[in-house]
Amino acid sequence: MKTHPKIIALDVDGTLLNSVHTILPSTKQALTDLATAGHHILLATARPPKSVATIVEQLGIPDTTFIGLNGATIVRQNEIIYELSMDRDSVRLIIEESRRRHLHANLMAHWDWFVEDYSPWCQQEATIVEFQPQIVADLTHPSLPLAQKVLVMGEATAISSFQAWAMTQDLPLSISLSKPNYCEIVQQGVSKARALQKVAAMLGISTADIIAFGDGENDMELVEMAGIGVAMGNSMAKVLEVADFVTKSNDDDGIYYALLHLELISPHA
Repeated sequence: MKTHPKIIALDVDGTLLNSVHTILPSTKQALTDLATAGHHILLATARPPKSVATIVEQLGIPDTTFIGLNGATIVRQNEIIYELSMDRDSVRLIIEESRRRHLHANLMAHWDWFVEDYSPWCQQEATIVEFQPQIVADLTHPSLPLAQKVLVMGEATAISSFQAWAMTQDLPLSISLSKPNYCEIVQQGVSKARALQKVAAMLGISTADIIAFGDGENDMELVEMAGIGVAMGNSMAKVLEVADFVTKSNDDDGIYYALLHLELISPHA
């Protein structure tokens, strides 16, 4: 197996986790083998840091660095070592428009998650991320900390319309979908790819030695900038278009088969 140190960067939902939000045994073993061989395992997700920390524990690989909130935060050893916040005026406009359209808005700041009401969308997300949000009267109130991300949730057609509106507003924001009913909004210049470049520089690893896995629209830059970009079989069409390699789905041992194809691991017994 190849021993030259690489970064294995993995999106979480739809990639590292299967459709019932668990890590497949083949995935866990493959990543453990890579970490033991001296490679760096890095998670890159839209999830808030508190949720990712739990997944890192489940993965069982010490010192796993992770990128949260679509690249707005970088966490190492459970400490936020980098974050980039959104400006309040942009957040206010986004929240007000989401209210007008009866969509569900979520504000992520540092380790916290804030909502104005506990809707079915909120309940669904809480089940996925395995912690509860704080309910506040007004997500635009200046007493709240600066947000690193706003997540707007709703039916796919309504979210598509909302995203189209947001992209016409000339706001200093980066707007993408992690799945058809999740619109992810961060400060302009924030992306998983840019955060990954920062981590690679910290580790002294070149872009050519990055292997990145993803499935959502918010993974496109990550997959495209890596030395080898891998799209899961369940990926959105835009990710399939920019990938160097398409593996099996997140339910069908896709990470294991890709790493086997790339000759980074040996076949499991």
